[in-house]
Amino acid sequence: MNLNELELDDIADWPIGAQSLVIIIMSILLSVVGYWYFLIPKQHDLDRLIRQESDLRTQVVQRANQVSALPIVRTQLDELSLRYESVLKQLPVESELANLLADINDIGVSNGLEFQRIEWAPRIEHKLYYELPIQLKLTGTYEQIGAFSAQIAKLSRIVTLNDFKLNVIKQVDDNVILSLSVSARTYRFKSMGDIG
Repeated sequence: MNLNELELDDIADWPIGAQSLVIIIMSILLSVVGYWYFLIPKQHDLDRLIRQESDLRTQVVQRANQVSALPIVRTQLDELSLRYESVLKQLPVESELANLLADINDIGVSNGLEFQRIEWAPRIEHKLYYELPIQLKLTGTYEQIGAFSAQIAKLSRIVTLNDFKLNVIKQVDDNVILSLSVSARTYRFKSMGDIG
């Protein structure tokens, strides 16, 4: 039988081989069309859902780690709060600044130093705190200046000594008289109303 003699209207009368070939071609064609229109979009959805599941698993692991670390973080937070309160107690409040200046003066005088100048310099503003510099100029021996510096370090309030300028003025017997210019700085946290 010749393929040109076959008519689509008489497909039921075709030989088995030709009918099988048409069925196979139609099956392949339907499979390709079905795969293209139905399975490929579902595959994209499946891939998206697999990625989403992976992201969600990662989030669950991260949250589980955060939850398991929560007691440790709370303990650290409590410890930091205690440290913060301790530091706050070491920083002078506005009403204590005059007493701090008097304490520095008393320490210098008790060590035999002579003050040429002791005065507040303009305050320096930072994001969370103020820096309050005190300009000092004093004279005395090396030992007196050393004892003064050591006692400043032992104050109950935080005071740092910066920008040292030490010059020899004169020598009396075995003692060298020095002039010290220094900036003593203390700090004060801003109130919540000042921040921002």
